[in-house]
Amino acid sequence: SLVSQGRVGPESLKEKLYNGQRKQPIVITSPHIREVAELFTQENLGRMFSFYRHPIDYDLHPNLKTKLPPDAVNNFMTRLLSGVHSGELGFKELGIGKQVIRQTTLSGTRDLMPESILRFGQYFGWVPVGGEGTKLSEETDNAIAKSCIDDILQSYPGERYADHNSPEWLAFYKANKYDCQLYELARSTWRAQIQTIIPLSMQKRRAGEGDDDEKNDEEGEEE
Repeated sequence: SLVSQGRVGPESLKEKLYNGQRKQPIVITSPHIREVAELFTQENLGRMFSFYRHPIDYDLHPNLKTKLPPDAVNNFMTRLLSGVHSGELGFKELGIGKQVIRQTTLSGTRDLMPESILRFGQYFGWVPVGGEGTKLSEETDNAIAKSCIDDILQSYPGERYADHNSPEWLAFYKANKYDCQLYELARSTWRAQIQTIIPLSMQKRRAGEGDDDEKNDEEGEEE
């Protein structure tokens, strides 16, 4: 189990890397956020990050529909976030989905994927595999990260664009209007988090827990 491996619980706190990053950070990938959330407690904290595509691109991910019952034929994201996997949806389920996006997740979108990945990495304090970062400067580490991200995303499918006046789009929107609203909310949440998602290095400096070099940098800034 994760506890016996020392990846969750007190044992996971003993070894740290640059910026306080855990030696064996856990990243769980799943559309079932409510079930995954049960793995975390006040002693074993977690934070969700997610990427959102426009609902019109759902057919790029055919496995998404297999996560829900056969009678769940539309608004897949609203169903996953609200926990209402079948039957009719209403404003209550839409409101639950909005609350999840606004309050519990770091939000990323496909059209801003490089910027989103870099923001997540800075917030969680991710560093290059097997090391502590170059320690030369934050700008140097960010440049390395951006280069890697761009290389990875070169072959990734882009967004699809639709004529919003076409009969096909109008029919699609009618069937998936809740998911379309959640996507727009995810975009606005991304913009709002420019101010609220603070890099881990800055969080630790403000708390007086950064590396000695970081503390000195912070003191110099204050002078």
